[in-house]
Amino acid sequence: VIIHKPINGSTLIQTKSNDVSIFYIFRQLSFICLTSLALFCYGKDNILDNNKKKTGILLLALIPFLVFPLLAHNLSSYNADYSLYVVDYCPDNHTATWGINYTKILVCLWAFLLFFIIMRTRLASELWPLIALLCLASLCCNLLLLTLDEYNYTIWYISRGIEVSSKLFVVSFLIYNIFQELQLSSKLAVHDVLTNIYNRRYFFNSVESLLSRPVVKDFCVMLVDINQFKRINAQWGHRVGDKVLVSIVDIIQQSIRPDDILARLEGEVFGLLFTELNSAQAKIIAERMRKNVELLTGFSNRYDVPEQMTISIGTVFSTGDTRNISLVMTEADKALREAKSEGGNKVIIHHI
Repeated sequence: VIIHKPINGSTLIQTKSNDVSIFYIFRQLSFICLTSLALFCYGKDNILDNNKKKTGILLLALIPFLVFPLLAHNLSSYNADYSLYVVDYCPDNHTATWGINYTKILVCLWAFLLFFIIMRTRLASELWPLIALLCLASLCCNLLLLTLDEYNYTIWYISRGIEVSSKLFVVSFLIYNIFQELQLSSKLAVHDVLTNIYNRRYFFNSVESLLSRPVVKDFCVMLVDINQFKRINAQWGHRVGDKVLVSIVDIIQQSIRPDDILARLEGEVFGLLFTELNSAQAKIIAERMRKNVELLTGFSNRYDVPEQMTISIGTVFSTGDTRNISLVMTEADKALREAKSEGGNKVIIHHI
């Protein structure tokens, strides 16, 4: 690194350039040490399970954060008792040049670190390729700095451009992954993993949200139970049982409107929430679901379900007079139990 002008007119250019070089070296050493420590811990789950080892690793990680900055500060011009001279000053053209040996040391360290990252991790996860990219960028930057035998703007800007571009790419990729994980977490919080429909929590929150509106119009809540599902699990196994659940969910989704809410409440019981419809329309939708399940799971069905399935539907219809979710769900459950007690494959509607 070659510096022509002092940052502060009252300070010698040799002193300031030496300080910059010292801080640059220790900044790179900090990253090398932290990455090496992470590489050492990679694949060693027993370290995380052992509190003493975990404490030791944390203490070692504090060295780059605390010891290196203090060491760099004391080796710079800020402490007159200690000194480390990294640059050579040329009085003829008033320039200070960073000693090439320090650059060679950094090149070797980055090269070894990159090699061990590739060999140990095989770049198996999404994180290690990014760290390897940062190591490669730092290696290239320092290799370019080896060519700085005179002041050269082009080489300097290329080396800085490589470092900045690589860090920008890594940060952008990490931010993208973070948002992807947040979206996935948000989805999993309200969706059932097996059927990919809403879960119990989302369903009850939706009903409560509907009932808390200043004006509640006609709405309908349905509880759907798959008849003889426990026998299917016992006879054919849980893998076939899961296939039955997914198949019936697909049939129900084809039988309702896009804005209607379908959720898996528990096991083979599903909940549906309908708004902006009357009692007759609710009856039509419920019967359509029941008939479609019976028809589309029949002989030689496309879902590969081993036998014909049927469902029982308990429906509660309200004109919006009630604001009590417990009353709504209790009446829907009563209607469902009534449908099952009559042999199943029925639709029972209660009005509140």
